[in-house]
Amino acid sequence: MTARRLSIPFSATILLLMALVLAPLSSALLWLGWRSVESLEQRSADSRVAELEKAVERFLTDGLRVVVYVGLTLADSPSFAAGEGAAADDERRRQLVALLGRHPTVAGAFVGYADGRLVYAGRPESFSPTERSDFGVVDQDAIVMRVVDGEGPARRETSWLQAPDGTRSAERVRPTNYDPRNRPWYVEAEKAHDAVLTAPYHFAWSKHAGISSGVPLYGGGGVIGFDYTLETLSQLITTYKITPNAIIMVGHGVGAVEVESEGCVGAIPGCLPGDTEVRAALKDVIRGAVVSGHGVDRRILIGGQLYRAIVRRVPEALGQRFVVAAAVPVAELAASSRVLLERAAGTAAVAVGFAILGALLASLLVSRSVGRIAAKTERIRNLDFTDRVPVQSRIREIVRLSDAIERMREGLEIFGRYVSKDLVHQIMRSPESSGVGGTRREVTVMFTDIEGFSRLSETMEPELLTSRLSRYFEVLGTAISANRGMIDKYIGDSIMAFWNAPEPDPDHIANACRAALQAAAAGRALSERWQQRGRPGFRTRFGLHTGPAVVGNVGARERINYTLVGAVANQASRLEGMNKVYGTEVLASGEVASPTADRFVWRHIDRIVAVGTTEMHDIHEPLGEIASAADHAELLAHWQAGRTAYAEGRFEAAIACFGEVAALRPGDGPSRVFIARCAEFLRLGTPEGWNGVWHHDAK
Repeated sequence: MTARRLSIPFSATILLLMALVLAPLSSALLWLGWRSVESLEQRSADSRVAELEKAVERFLTDGLRVVVYVGLTLADSPSFAAGEGAAADDERRRQLVALLGRHPTVAGAFVGYADGRLVYAGRPESFSPTERSDFGVVDQDAIVMRVVDGEGPARRETSWLQAPDGTRSAERVRPTNYDPRNRPWYVEAEKAHDAVLTAPYHFAWSKHAGISSGVPLYGGGGVIGFDYTLETLSQLITTYKITPNAIIMVGHGVGAVEVESEGCVGAIPGCLPGDTEVRAALKDVIRGAVVSGHGVDRRILIGGQLYRAIVRRVPEALGQRFVVAAAVPVAELAASSRVLLERAAGTAAVAVGFAILGALLASLLVSRSVGRIAAKTERIRNLDFTDRVPVQSRIREIVRLSDAIERMREGLEIFGRYVSKDLVHQIMRSPESSGVGGTRREVTVMFTDIEGFSRLSETMEPELLTSRLSRYFEVLGTAISANRGMIDKYIGDSIMAFWNAPEPDPDHIANACRAALQAAAAGRALSERWQQRGRPGFRTRFGLHTGPAVVGNVGARERINYTLVGAVANQASRLEGMNKVYGTEVLASGEVASPTADRFVWRHIDRIVAVGTTEMHDIHEPLGEIASAADHAELLAHWQAGRTAYAEGRFEAAIACFGEVAALRPGDGPSRVFIARCAEFLRLGTPEGWNGVWHHDAK
């Protein structure tokens, strides 16, 4: 019996429906608003990263390329020619100093020659504090000048500080092993015979990290070079921080991180902990992006804080590749969204409150009439059509609903004359069977068929055949229904029935087996009565299989049929057809026999591979319920001994055992089949790879 469900008044239902409509609607609108704001903020972050990428690209391409073009001009200048020697150093230094004045991103400009000579001009701010102290730098606009020449032990470095007005400090001379010919900017430019940009490295004198460009002199013999410290780039990326706790990095194409933005100082309110861990994680992301060759845009969780990690590749600049990366706290990206969301949520709550109040007032106007309609429909649900008084109301929709219910009552009352009320109650007691579509569950399927029906139908008048079929279906249907089976359809002379639907049946396999035995017995009794009257009888074959299927309403919009869809039906049909091969009446699969081995007596008929398949199946014959086990013990002992000898290839012993079975059960079809097989094997020899499995070559 179906448990009584909790019910609430109509007015409360209307309120609940309003809440169910408005709450998801408000939530959806809030979610859309939040997504829109978040999308805008993410696009803003993407825009900032894109701007940073372009700024770095401009720094590495446009800014450096201008200097390289100047270097190309100087490389073609006669004053920088290798043949001019030391006599042209003053002019060289003048032009190098002028270049530093025009291009503030250049930390140093120099020219190295094939004889090891170097002329250098550099900014003191790119030097270490110790070096600036050694030079006595006071004016940051002063230029450090260096000249390196000589060979071997006589190689010297001469340096001095030159003020903007041209005055010079005292010269310092000291031994040095610095050789421009061994530096990356010189070696790579000579090798390429063209302007090059080095990978980031530490400068010889200042030890600062930076990159250098080299331009070979026209006609060879030397290289003009320029140093760029990465401090300028560091300042650049710090100005592009997307949020206060965002971290920006610029890495080289080999995966090394060269420049990082300054972190948020911990004493400042709002600074997030774990800055070191975030930087380490972002470096790992950069290395992964460099290895894969693709950009990155994903979220990573570090120290309980969610970050958005973005890595973009900068277009190649003079043979070198760089990447720009950012790690942005998602919470900071969504800060504005949360404020807007809270305000919108408050507004939505007020709107929902007013809507529910209005719904309450409206529901009170119709609750009384709806209550009467509910009572009337409850009686109709119970197939009680005695209440013929329509519900009265001043509300037009209630009147229309009452009229519709009256027409429904009249139609169902007439329809009840064609359909059994018991069947309707059975379907109504299974709630899952009432919806369109189906549910997946384990079912047991039975297929029946009349042996030689086509031949019989040719000898009978259609009216007589229809009458006898109706009687036959009634006998078999009674056994099926008595064991909780559902007859799905009649297919000519066949019946398809299944168990465990529409009502759940935990014992559906046993019920199906019992129904098959009872239906077979009832069919034999009916056939004997007909034969006693001189009429041909019907011999019925049964197939049983259990497995998953989808059961429910299937069909077109205008007409549906409660049925099942699944391979289980096909397998049951194949088993029914197997009866023709083995001369049996009922055959079931191993999936049916195994779970009911303690409730029925089973004979393991064969292990087969059906035609067109490669999967092995065990087929069994039910001999009766377990109470009759003693009646079949001797037969099953001989049969099992024969099956064992058959599987082991001892066919003479198998024939003897199957002969004993045939003697105990005259006319036994399976014994006849196996004796014939064993005799054929003895005549032709044991098949290669014999394992007792029979491969059927025909359906």
